[in-house]
Amino acid sequence: MDLNQYLLALRARRKTFALVLAAVIFAAVTVALVVPKRYDATATVLIDNRDEQSMTATRMSPRERAGYIHTQVDLIQSGKVAGKVVRDLKLAQAPGAREEWERDTGAVGTIEDWIGAGLLEKLKVDTGASNIITIKYSSSDARKAAEVANAFAKAYLDVALQLRTEPTREAAEWFEEQVRTLRAQVGQAQAKVSSYQKEKGILGAEERLDIEFAKLTEISTQLLAARNATYDAATRYKQATELLASGASADAFPEVLSSTYITTVKGDLQRAEARLQEQSEVLGPNHPAYQRTESEVKALRERLAAETKKVVAGLGNAAQQSGKREQELQQALAAQQDRIMKLKDARIELAVMSRDVENAQRAYDTALSRHMTIKVESRARQTNLALLTPALEPVRPAQPKVGLISLLSVIIGGLLAAGVVYLLEMLDRRVRSRSDLESRLAVPSLGRLSRWQPSGSRLLPAPVRAARALPNPW
Repeated sequence: MDLNQYLLALRARRKTFALVLAAVIFAAVTVALVVPKRYDATATVLIDNRDEQSMTATRMSPRERAGYIHTQVDLIQSGKVAGKVVRDLKLAQAPGAREEWERDTGAVGTIEDWIGAGLLEKLKVDTGASNIITIKYSSSDARKAAEVANAFAKAYLDVALQLRTEPTREAAEWFEEQVRTLRAQVGQAQAKVSSYQKEKGILGAEERLDIEFAKLTEISTQLLAARNATYDAATRYKQATELLASGASADAFPEVLSSTYITTVKGDLQRAEARLQEQSEVLGPNHPAYQRTESEVKALRERLAAETKKVVAGLGNAAQQSGKREQELQQALAAQQDRIMKLKDARIELAVMSRDVENAQRAYDTALSRHMTIKVESRARQTNLALLTPALEPVRPAQPKVGLISLLSVIIGGLLAAGVVYLLEMLDRRVRSRSDLESRLAVPSLGRLSRWQPSGSRLLPAPVRAARALPNPW
C-alpha cells in the first residue's frame, strides 16, 4: 500500500480514526485529572569559597572542590539531616504516624529513621557546575512540600555547623590539656636549668669561661717562668757545689760577688794578710803580734769560707724553693685545666638543658597557637554556606501536566488511530481508486464516470440523497 492508497483508506475510515483519537485523548485527560497532583518546592543553598570565621586560609583545587560539593549533596541526603527535619517539624507526633510505623515495620528501629527514609525518597538534591545546591521536595500538599524543603535546607545548615564546631570544640579541649601539660614542662625545664646554673656557678654564658681561660694562661706563664728560674737556680747551685768540691774559689759567682758581708770579710782578709806580710818581714813568725795577725787571717778565711758556703746553700735553697714553686704551679695548672674541663662539661650539659627548654617552649608555642585557632573556630556561628532562596509554596502542580499530557495524547492518539486504520484496511482490502482496479484485474480501464450531480427536476432532487442512493464512482 502506497501513500495515496493509505490516504484514500484514511479518508474512507475517517470515523474510525476520529473515534480512536477521541478515545485516546479522553483516556489521557481522564487519567491526568484522576492522578493525584504532585507539587515540587525548591530551596537553593550557596556554597561560598570564603569562610570569614576561619583563621586558616584554605584553597581547594577544582578536583577537591568537586569532591567537596558532592560531599555536601550526600550530607543533605543523609539520615542525620533527615532525622533533624523530622524533629524540627515534629512529624513523629503527627496523628496516626506511630500506628502506621508499627504496621509497616513491626516497631523495628526508630520512628524518626522510618519517617526520615520516607522523606528522602521524595527528596532530590542536585547541583550543576556552579556553587549552588538545589533541594527539591515533592508532595501532594503544596504547603508541606515548601515546609519540608525549607526544613531540609535549615537542617543541612545546622548539621554542617554542628559538624564543624563539635570536632573543633573537642579538639580545643584536648589542646587545652596539652597546653597545660606543655606549660608545666617548660616551667620544669627552666627551673632545672636555673638550679643547675646555681649548682655549677654558671652565671654568664661566656664570661666565666673567659675568666678561667685567662687564669689558665696566667698560671701557664708563671709556670714557665718558675720552670726557667728553677733550672737556672739548680744550674748555679750545681756549679757552685762542684766548684767548692774541687777546692776552687767561688768568687766568680754573682751571688758571692754581690754579698756585702762577703765583700767586707774579703776586704778585712786582704788587709789582715797585708799586715801579716809586713809583720812576717819585720817581726818574724814567733812574735805575738804576728801570731795574732795570723790567727785573725785564719779566722777571716774561715768566716769567708763559711759565708761562701752559706751563699751556695742559699743557691740550693733558692733552687729548692723554685722547684717547690714549680710544683705548686704545676698542680695549679692541672687544677685549672680540670676546672675548665668540668666547666665545659657543665656548659655542654647546660646547652642540652637549654635545648630542652627551647624545644619545650617551641612545642608549647605551637600548641598554644593551634589551641587559640581551634578555640576561636569552635565558637563559629556560621559556615561558608548560606540559604540563597527559600522554598515557596508552589501554585501549580508539577505533576500531572495536563497540557503536556493533552498534547502527547493527540500525537499518540493520532499515531494509534492511523495504525488502526492501516490494520483495518489490511484486514479488509477494498478498491479505492482506478489504479487499485487496474492492479488487481490486470486489465486496462476503458473509461471513468464522473461524479453524478442530480438536478432539481429529477426523481431524486436532493444531491445528498442521490449520492447515498447511487454507489460511489471509481
